[in-house]
Amino acid sequence: MARTSRRNRQQTGRRTVTAPVAGKPKSQSGGEIERSGGMRNGLRGLFSFGGEVRGELAKVDFPNRQQTWQATLVVVAACLIVGAYLYGLDQVFARFATKLVDLQR
Repeated sequence: MARTSRRNRQQTGRRTVTAPVAGKPKSQSGGEIERSGGMRNGLRGLFSFGGEVRGELAKVDFPNRQQTWQATLVVVAACLIVGAYLYGLDQVFARFATKLVDLQR
């Protein structure tokens, strides 16, 4: 990200990302953030929230059946590999602990 000098900002009249407007919260979409004091909007606010959720879900790229199976197989394979590794370590440490106990007798 290129920084502009103070003189360039004054000439162009634009603010950079590093210079937010003081006292105003920033939103990710660049729009104004509305703050309500309690239940002012009521049902209208709930429907507005529902519409925003629906709009965001429309942007989501959901995986198809093949991608889901591939991801599932990767997770199962990783679990089996880690499980086998931990089982092996458990067997090694169990035998080691058994030998230590036998040495003390």
